[in-house]
Amino acid sequence: MQAVWRGVISLGTIDIPVVLYKATETDSGLVLHQVHAEDGSRVHHKWWCEEEDREIEHRDIAKGYQHPDGRRVVLSDKELAALPPPDKERISVLASVDDGSIDPMVLGQAYHVGGSDPMTDRFYVLLRETLRESGRVAVTKVAIGTRESLAVLRAHDDLLVLQTMSWPEEVRHPTGIAPESDIAVRPQELKMAMHLMDILSEGFVLEELHDDYQQALQQVVADRLEEAAPPHHADVTDLTVLLQSSLEAVRSGRADAAPARKSAAGKTASAAKRATAKKNPATGAASDRKTAAENASTRNTTAKNTAAKKTTPRRAS
Repeated sequence: MQAVWRGVISLGTIDIPVVLYKATETDSGLVLHQVHAEDGSRVHHKWWCEEEDREIEHRDIAKGYQHPDGRRVVLSDKELAALPPPDKERISVLASVDDGSIDPMVLGQAYHVGGSDPMTDRFYVLLRETLRESGRVAVTKVAIGTRESLAVLRAHDDLLVLQTMSWPEEVRHPTGIAPESDIAVRPQELKMAMHLMDILSEGFVLEELHDDYQQALQQVVADRLEEAAPPHHADVTDLTVLLQSSLEAVRSGRADAAPARKSAAGKTASAAKRATAKKNPATGAASDRKTAAENASTRNTTAKNTAAKKTTPRRAS
């Protein structure tokens, strides 16, 4: 069971470390999402500014209030930070009252209260037994999440249970919605109605009740899942095709790169010759002398041919 709150129960000057766990679940069944009817893909909501008729970023959103007359107030983070923060780590016991004096209509989410420090378990048990023996519940104030609320602390079996409450100003007064008060019920009618309730209650076991809608919904979803095609996953055949395609691509790439490799090989050979010349200075020098002699011979031949052309007499026209 996952803890949702950690703190202490403050009983006068005594602090009892405790942990809260949700005692009930409100979303234990299948959760249906909003999807596109044509393809079943998820639909996401956008932050839309009515005034500018455009989408805005989440970072541009602030807290605000609009008065019924149309006036708007936008509160800054600084103003919100200046408000008195609720104590998020303390269940403050305000008083104790008779258990029957709390209207069940104002009760909300229930939490199992577990001890978190063996050194203070004696105080936990003392508070539990005090409430049990007195038939009273402790009215407390606690902040779970961002909002502070009232709560009652009561003994339940071997545990303490905390249950949130509505603030008095949050309770609506049902004025004018009850049946007319002058309607009288005859004793015989009342007796028959009580007998009917007794018959309906025969063999009733609360723990055997279940959510018929959720069961039917789960069955519908299960039937539709059997009809739907499973999502595509690559199997052995698919992997073989992919590998064959990859091999062909690699082979094709190597064939295209062959001329480039040949050119690179020529450059490498030239570089090797130069490196060899550097490593063998004598061989390199001889080669240089041979090349210089060949160049000199070519220059002498060219010079002789040029001189011969200049000394040859022209023919008379």
